[in-house]
Amino acid sequence: MSTIDVSRRSFLIGSAALGTAAAVGAAGCSNGSSDGSASTASGDKATLVFTNAHVQTMVAEDDVAEAVAIRGNEIVYVGDSIGVEEYVDDGTKVIDLEGAFLAPGFIDSHIHAPGMWCDRLFAISLENMSTNEEYLEAVRTFVEEHPDQEVYSGRPFMFNAYELPDGTNPGPLASDLDAICADKPIVISDVSGHAMWVNSKALEIAGITKDTPDPEGGIIYRDADGNPSGCLADAAMNPVSEAIDTSNTPEQIEEALYEFMKEANSYGITGMCNMASGGLGINELYHRLDEEGKLTIRFKNSTTIDPLLSYDDVLADLKKSKEYDSDMLQTQLAKIFYDGVTESGTAVMLEPYLESTGLGADWYGEPIWTDEEFFKMVKGFDAEGLQIHVHAIGDGAVQRTIDAYTEAVAENGERDHRHTITHVCAITDEDIQRMADNNIIASLQFLWMYGDPLYELEVSYIGKERADAMYPVKNMLEAGIHITGASDTPVTPYVVLDEIEIGVTRNSPFEGEEDTDMMRWPEQGLTAYQMLEIYTKNSAYQNFMEDLVGTIEVGKKADIVVLDQNILEVEPTQINEAKVVYTVSDGRIVYEG
Repeated sequence: MSTIDVSRRSFLIGSAALGTAAAVGAAGCSNGSSDGSASTASGDKATLVFTNAHVQTMVAEDDVAEAVAIRGNEIVYVGDSIGVEEYVDDGTKVIDLEGAFLAPGFIDSHIHAPGMWCDRLFAISLENMSTNEEYLEAVRTFVEEHPDQEVYSGRPFMFNAYELPDGTNPGPLASDLDAICADKPIVISDVSGHAMWVNSKALEIAGITKDTPDPEGGIIYRDADGNPSGCLADAAMNPVSEAIDTSNTPEQIEEALYEFMKEANSYGITGMCNMASGGLGINELYHRLDEEGKLTIRFKNSTTIDPLLSYDDVLADLKKSKEYDSDMLQTQLAKIFYDGVTESGTAVMLEPYLESTGLGADWYGEPIWTDEEFFKMVKGFDAEGLQIHVHAIGDGAVQRTIDAYTEAVAENGERDHRHTITHVCAITDEDIQRMADNNIIASLQFLWMYGDPLYELEVSYIGKERADAMYPVKNMLEAGIHITGASDTPVTPYVVLDEIEIGVTRNSPFEGEEDTDMMRWPEQGLTAYQMLEIYTKNSAYQNFMEDLVGTIEVGKKADIVVLDQNILEVEPTQINEAKVVYTVSDGRIVYEG
């Protein structure tokens, strides 16, 4: 490809590693210039032109073009390569793509920024590790290198490392961490963020003893004598979170966010629905970065309510944040957890977990909130005109979330609410139709939809038949559910091309695995175009951004990804072999591969 400047892969490694080329445009005004300098294009001319491309506009599958012209941050021309010439003058940067594939920038519809970057920079990172021995060595090394630190925290451990031959899973042990450091608290999160591994000092500070009962919606893992063994799930984590501060400073989050955005841009991502890390007030940071022109991702930020926060405080924060809304930042989204995760027995199911898990003969999982609390919050946020985003993994959780949404609409009245359920790992046929009939969006994690280590855990908790029936995406799409694509980073990597490939093949996209049978219900695979829709215009719609981005059209903002091959025409197993050549955010080239 030639450039003509006429003015002179959590627990899995993504397959599209960061290129050696530097990301550019991380700061500066949105002016369509890759180096942040003021554009010199005049009048009605373009600042940036891509020509000789396969432009997949996403308006329709057969709607393709050859060239795109951008003025500042806006698309001003989509058409053939001859017609674009009238938009070029001496101030226009013209890039001949030599047949490369150009599409709207990818949008991740459920992610936690800044992902793993806070842990990579400031805490204990257990990335790409899978055994207890590896975890302990990483913890030991960090503690030895940071002797003056008062609290040690990190992530992510995997429950797989602790499964016993009989199918039970006692989880990790406090005693292992005590042997490294017994006088300071150690707090390690699992890959899902729904379980916590702590040492005895952390249990002591949190006041968790043999006499502490399991809270509603949580599990305290115990030894044979009933003593807390060092693992806590969901609501049982709250006393530790309340007593021990493992949060990052705003300065640390800002530093991590720059690295996160740079990495995201390298994967072709230009937008996301962000379950923003940092708690109440975090939107102030994003607003400042927006004002300074430093956001290279278009964010829809949520504010999450949990049992440690009051409804009134969250609502007040959301109301305050409304003044920050712009083309690059939207804030009017409330996130609620309904349940936990299957692999710790805290997802709410319609049928019981297997007795072999050690959770009891009739364990269905418990919701984070009582029905009264949950329904009141959903109705309250809806009445305030807010969009709601609920975490629901088990089919029981999905069912009650649908119930809450439909009751809220019946009570408050119809409007364009675009309420969303994320994960939707298990769902009944009846509830598929109810989601479609009630216009409830499904934000799904496609990297979970093959026979990966989490699938093995799901099998051990609910059995192979029920685990194999998870993620009926094709059935959901055909029923009329609006489906969007997400990674849930840092739970799993945010390499969209891996996710698109899995959505088509329902098999592993990774070298050394993709030629083996790790398929999971392959009949539920979608077409490559459907998957591209899911990660572009469908996700733009979820975020109320469809008037800005999601398709390549005149008048839309210039959020664009360029790939070196047409992922709609290659063999499905080759989709993630495509390389990101350019990523354009709001008219700026922010990544060159």
